[in-house]
Amino acid sequence: MTSDRRPADDDARARDDARADDDAHADDDARDDAELEPRWVRRTPILPEQWWAPPAGLAVAALAVLAIGVWLHRAALPLAIVVCVVGLVGAVVLAVAGRHAYWSPGRAAAWRLHRTRVVAWSSAGVALVVFGLAIGAQVVLIGLVVAGTMVHTLRRDDPTRFELRGRAVASVAVAVASAVLAIVALTVPGIDDRSAARWSGWGLLVVPAAAVVALVSWRAAGRRDDDPLSAPDRTAS
Repeated sequence: MTSDRRPADDDARARDDARADDDAHADDDARDDAELEPRWVRRTPILPEQWWAPPAGLAVAALAVLAIGVWLHRAALPLAIVVCVVGLVGAVVLAVAGRHAYWSPGRAAAWRLHRTRVVAWSSAGVALVVFGLAIGAQVVLIGLVVAGTMVHTLRRDDPTRFELRGRAVASVAVAVASAVLAIVALTVPGIDDRSAARWSGWGLLVVPAAAVVALVSWRAAGRRDDDPLSAPDRTAS
């Protein structure tokens, strides 16, 4: 009887081992599928704070810019108001898209949220850079630009074509704004000498640098032929 029981135990143990192997392979396949998903899909909000925290931070930053405009330089208050409005509008749009992607997950919703993020943060960044150029905070802004560039460079995931084009358009906007400030500094007699020298001097650096970034980003976007919505949808599962 003991010899009959041992084969049965061996068979049960073999079935358990096979089931454990299948579960392990299933977990590995799920991890592989998650790793194969692009970054904009993996960034779909799965927790409430993941969709409301970034818009809240953007709104706080917009109000902080307005406070700085009032406290630091009253002549810059109209520009601070414009920057604040851009930031608040971007925060509202970002919150709506993030909430929709959280409650109705899917590849289309994730792609819509990605595009909204690109537009909102690019617009806010351009407005902040122009504000910094106008009030003389160029050193801080150059540090932010360098830090952001390093983050994008060290990130393993390739940016999407929409993201690259958004970066190019934002760079063109910065170049145009800096050129306008330089022209105003050289042509308008009411501008004080310190601001005129700052705007024209930094314009010589910002305009060509932003133009190069715009050209490189646009050409990189043209070489990409990815179709974000052609892959199977795994976010809804």
